[in-house]
Amino acid sequence: MENARHLRLKSVLYLNYLVHGMGLIILTQNMRALAESWQTPLATVSYVVSGIGIGRLLAYYILGTLSDKYGRKTFIAFGMISYAVALFGMAVTTDFKIAYLLAILLGVANSALDSGTYPTFLELKGENGSANILIKAAMSIGEFILPIMIAFNESINGWYGIIFLFVGAIVLINLLMLIKLRFPERVYQEKSQASPNTRAVRISRARIGLFIILSLYGYCSMAMMILFTQWITLFGVSVLHMSNFSAHFLLSLYSIGSITGVLLIFILLHRITDEMKFVAILNGLSFLILLVICFSGNAMLVTLCSFFFGMTAAGGVMQVGLNIFGKLFPEKKGKITGIYFSFGSLASFTIPIITGMLSQYSFAAVMRADGVIALFSFVLCMIGHRLMDTADNQKAVLVR
Repeated sequence: MENARHLRLKSVLYLNYLVHGMGLIILTQNMRALAESWQTPLATVSYVVSGIGIGRLLAYYILGTLSDKYGRKTFIAFGMISYAVALFGMAVTTDFKIAYLLAILLGVANSALDSGTYPTFLELKGENGSANILIKAAMSIGEFILPIMIAFNESINGWYGIIFLFVGAIVLINLLMLIKLRFPERVYQEKSQASPNTRAVRISRARIGLFIILSLYGYCSMAMMILFTQWITLFGVSVLHMSNFSAHFLLSLYSIGSITGVLLIFILLHRITDEMKFVAILNGLSFLILLVICFSGNAMLVTLCSFFFGMTAAGGVMQVGLNIFGKLFPEKKGKITGIYFSFGSLASFTIPIITGMLSQYSFAAVMRADGVIALFSFVLCMIGHRLMDTADNQKAVLVR
């Protein structure tokens, strides 16, 4: 009975993230249509997209902390309602100022879902964080489906708003399913119950360093994905001179790669003992793949690399980083989720603004900026790996 209840809960939560995967790219994949509707240049649409980052930045830490105190279900439901309102509103508005406010609401909705969902999966019996990796798979399926839907809609000269209405309707139907579900009880661990050795490890310099490294990684990992998903289609059309459908398909291939990466990470996560080293390797590969995308000039090669970039950069590696972070502070899962994704939110806010300015020079310059972020992310992970070894050694000494 309990397993069946957990399965229904997981199904609803994963469906939320399929929609969330669509929500992450629905503005960027409709940039030209939105620019025409709002009668603004593409750079303005990019600035509106940055509103998602503002909403996430304002809400993540607060909602993450409150979900620890008041429960997960309330905040997930709030996120779903916010998503529906924002999507329906975005479909009908022709004022980019109102659209900016709706983009902020999208960010708040994203924060509410994450603040309730990630801790819920960590609190389900028998889970070791692998269920959180599958969240990325659900998102990737949404990211795969949406560009194809948009490309088909454009091919028949359909109204772009129908896509927003369709996604919003899925959220509302899923909300009705969520209301009937029961969530797992939260397990509290008081600070007074922690041993002196545990507290000593927690305040060590290595742990403080890892806190900083993982927070910054929350920014970089999100920045890489946001930049790629926002601009790869326009890069394909303008720089590689691909057809509209082929350029949209680059993002679908990226999503297929992401799904493949999630499945591989899900399998390997049960066998990997050094998660930080694994994250570093994936980020190093992402950097090398971006070099090929930026400088090859070959449409076929870029198409292939889009798949592999999705596998390495968007295959759940960000969620692995969150799992590492959560293990450092197990008694504050909601708060740590809020901090980690607050830095990701900062990326959601700053990257569209920065790339909007870069796009006025060239789309090639935009994609090269992604390569710079990937390199910095790789360096962070290597430093984090060294700090993790130090922290583990300190813990071993204290235990002895």
